[in-house]
Amino acid sequence: MINSTDQIKPALLARSQEILRDQIKDIQEQLKNLQQSSEIEEKSSAGDKYETHQEVLNQNRDLLQKRLSSTKMMLNQINAVPVKPIATVEEGSLLEVPMGKVWVSVPMGKVNLDGVDYLLVSKESPLISALWGLKEGEEGEFRGSKVKIEKIS
Repeated sequence: MINSTDQIKPALLARSQEILRDQIKDIQEQLKNLQQSSEIEEKSSAGDKYETHQEVLNQNRDLLQKRLSSTKMMLNQINAVPVKPIATVEEGSLLEVPMGKVWVSVPMGKVNLDGVDYLLVSKESPLISALWGLKEGEEGEFRGSKVKIEKIS
């Protein structure tokens, strides 16, 4: 159980790394299975059916390769995010805003840690762009509404 704000960011980092590593393993497994499927089909098929199947396999392989590359890049990016306390909205900031808890890191979406949902977003996200450089208690305008930074660490 995490009981201090100093522990949240390192725990979020570890959880995010675990999720990304699991995704990488899963994608690599899918690629391996695709290769095995391709080899089996080569031995048993000929003609148009074979050509169509090979094209589908190639498209799936390309898609998986892109996902793998993107996930590896995200893992590298999250490893570079600072986990030290920060007083303004910037990369590494953990914010509490009316819509929830937000960690400025990588665009992973929702990550649950000890029953609490955190939204992981990049520094380029529209919300963070609207709040960039602000401090705790200050407000920014996001999509026509005022968003107050209730807490930042």
